[in-house]
Amino acid sequence: MAITASCSGPIETRIQTQAASTLPAQTQYSFSAKPEQNNKTYDQARELVADALSAKNFVAAQQAPVMVHIALANRTASIAMTTGEKDQIDIIAPQKERKFLQSCDDIEHRLTLTMVDVADGSTLYSGTAAEYHCKGSLEQSLPYLIDGALSGLGDDPSQIPNKITRTRAGIE
Repeated sequence: MAITASCSGPIETRIQTQAASTLPAQTQYSFSAKPEQNNKTYDQARELVADALSAKNFVAAQQAPVMVHIALANRTASIAMTTGEKDQIDIIAPQKERKFLQSCDDIEHRLTLTMVDVADGSTLYSGTAAEYHCKGSLEQSLPYLIDGALSGLGDDPSQIPNKITRTRAGIE
């Protein structure tokens, strides 16, 4: 009997959402434009986010009161992400060790979506979703990351779950 190692099993989407207030009456938005976001992956992310926002009755407009910023990260999961210095270090994403019989190193796919009030710069909503993958691509993860990052949009701010984990089956 031969044992083979592969990346399979449940995929966990780790989600954090927060809202500073209820959504504005104006539901028009525009995307932030940055030179590093001019690539195929960001184009796909913007298209999927636009579809998801449309389903929540948001409308894209050139001069909108809400700015939507998308940040994508694709990092080796064996490296932790932290913020701060010395005694004030906060772990954003811990280091992930390779599982027994795992055939390749994990990569973390992470999407952060922030909605900002253009008039005063305040954050209206933010959502982050992240997954570990051994062989899957960031592009394959985008629909799940976007769905997770937007999962609390429109909820009463006191009802939004700060942290949840969704699990789905699948083989990468």
